Amino acid sequence: MPMKTSIRAKRFWIDLDITINHNKHKMKKITAIILVALTCLTSNVFAQDKFGHIHSEQLLMVMPETATADAAIQEYNQMLESQLQAMYGEYQTKAGEFQANEALMTDIVKEAKINEIQDLEARIQQFQQSSQESIQQKRSDILSPLLEKAQNAINEVAVENGYTYIFDISLGTIVYGQESKDIMPLVKAKLGIK
Repeated sequence: MPMKTSIRAKRFWIDLDITINHNKHKMKKITAIILVALTCLTSNVFAQDKFGHIHSEQLLMVMPETATADAAIQEYNQMLESQLQAMYGEYQTKAGEFQANEALMTDIVKEAKINEIQDLEARIQQFQQSSQESIQQKRSDILSPLLEKAQNAINEVAVENGYTYIFDISLGTIVYGQESKDIMPLVKAKLGIK
């Protein structure tokens, strides 16, 4: 009988852990919604709170610098693409030559040509992977000053117009917020949690 209890206890803890992990994502969303709702409810009590929203992706699209940034990213992407195409061309040439002359090759030459083609395949794959990483880094480097400029403008508008919070509806986040009081102790007390 103690063995069954032990197995049931272990099963209970495993099921609890699975349930908790499964619901973590839902709980984060619920917590965010509750936080926003409590903030909104509190704002009704204290009329001085002011909320605003912005769609940051649309803002970036209308900023004049975005066209220049996009052109620079596109140019960089095309440069890498042309290098990749040159590598593909070299691969196709070597593979074609190998297929055309394979019957005339000795085993040693054939093995050397196969190794050469396989090495080129590996270099192409490596280049593709590093190109993607390089494009992401270039994009980040180019767009970072734009994002900073947009964020600074949002902060300035919020302060100048007395906003308490600015929500970014394209990202679902708060992009500006005044210092606020953590109400966790109050909510825990309301729920009877120490």
